[in-house]
Amino acid sequence: MADSKNQSEHVVAHEDGWAVKAEGADQPTKVYENKQDAINRAKEIAQNKGTSAIIHKQDGTIQNQYSYSE
Repeated sequence: MADSKNQSEHVVAHEDGWAVKAEGADQPTKVYENKQDAINRAKEIAQNKGTSAIIHKQDGTIQNQYSYSE
């Protein structure tokens, strides 16, 4: 299994709003009503882990990516 510290954090559409989900995870870390709140949290986690935050659009395509790798 891959080291979770190197897995990107994704912001994806969720039935209850927007989810922050680690790459390869079955369940989201947290679900937010507001997309910007989810983006902020994903970026914070990615910074702490030294990985990337990948922001998806409603249709699943990538909207933006922030890299915090060292």
